[in-house]
Amino acid sequence: MKRTVIFIVLLAILCGAGAQIRVTLEQCYDAAAAFSPLSGEREIYSGMTLLRDRNLAASWLPSLDLGGSFNYQSDVVDMSELLGSIPIPAGSLPSIPHEQYRATVDLNQVIWDGGVTRSAREVERVVSELNLQQNEADLYRLREQVNNYFFSLLLVRSQSEVTSVLISELNSRIKEASSGVENGVVPSVTLDVLRAEMIRAEQSAAELGRRADALVQALEQITGMTELKNAELILPDQVIAGSDLKDNPDLRLFDTRSRQLELSKNLLKNQRMPKVFGFAQAGYGNPPGNNFLSDNPDVYYSLGAGLKWNIYDWGRNSNDRRSITLQQQLLDIRKSAAAEALQRLLTLKLSEIESVREAAARDDELIDIRRRIAATAASQLENGVITASQYMTEFNNEKQAVIAAAARKISIARAETEYLYITGYKTQQ
Repeated sequence: MKRTVIFIVLLAILCGAGAQIRVTLEQCYDAAAAFSPLSGEREIYSGMTLLRDRNLAASWLPSLDLGGSFNYQSDVVDMSELLGSIPIPAGSLPSIPHEQYRATVDLNQVIWDGGVTRSAREVERVVSELNLQQNEADLYRLREQVNNYFFSLLLVRSQSEVTSVLISELNSRIKEASSGVENGVVPSVTLDVLRAEMIRAEQSAAELGRRADALVQALEQITGMTELKNAELILPDQVIAGSDLKDNPDLRLFDTRSRQLELSKNLLKNQRMPKVFGFAQAGYGNPPGNNFLSDNPDVYYSLGAGLKWNIYDWGRNSNDRRSITLQQQLLDIRKSAAAEALQRLLTLKLSEIESVREAAARDDELIDIRRRIAATAASQLENGVITASQYMTEFNNEKQAVIAAAARKISIARAETEYLYITGYKTQQ
């Protein structure tokens, strides 16, 4: 099943790829959830629930038991002594055997159990739901790791692209400077400055390349996907939809746990109700059944019905229900504390989104200005008005503005994704 899901995800990626694979954040989520060993828990939980429910349902079926016993009684009732002086012919009175044995088949059938089985099955269904939700919450937490690898890789690739442009520009400048040095119109120090900047740029590119490879490997390991090194990661376009936390998996666990406790209280109530049952016994023994005066082994049977009701248990059942009520109160306190902590995170995350958006609003304007300044500095360098160091300062300022703008775009998308992660909403692509 796991391989099938991953195959479908990869097939969807390849079908929409063209020459280059395109990978969305949602596809990484789906692949990570399918690839995780935790994905196999759902099937196991479902099987466990089915088996336990069958056992509970079987409590309404008749039980069949085989039994047997043998015993020797040193003293039994002597009928001749009981009758005293009444003249009775010798040997005419029956005698109770000293040796007694029997083999029985006992059948018991519940007629009414006070609703215990029904309540127990309801509790079991909620326990199953709780297990599945816990598994869902554990899988959901994988998204935090996927977010980290996905957006970090986007940022590193963005920086690598700018660094590549920087290296290309430096190559052109170095060629021009080399020609100028050979012709004696450009001082050699200009070439040295440019070459030093080239070395620094190549070092940065190598470092970014190693970091990108590590992030690709981490993303492939958590998702089970391959060939992500050359894949295009699509920056998600998110829509913040309020601050409702009802879809947060951890908070939903609190609600399900509370329902389980409430149903457990109902189960305890039903356990205090009277139980009605029927029974039958068939056997072979000596004496047969309750015929103690028979010395001949024979077949016998008995039928009946009974009622059992524990009318006083010294308050144990009531105390158990009160204990569950206290557990519910603790659960409510913890849920409130968790919800408040999440709301504070949402407030901080929303503030982060707004501040980065505000800064990003003027990125294009800043880049245009930096490009004009860098273009002017390049012209001045060519004409010998400024030094290579002064030119590199303005050129680096332009590239830093481009890097910062790209980083802010990625930061906004990441912050919005993390906001939605906290609320439990699905991301949009």
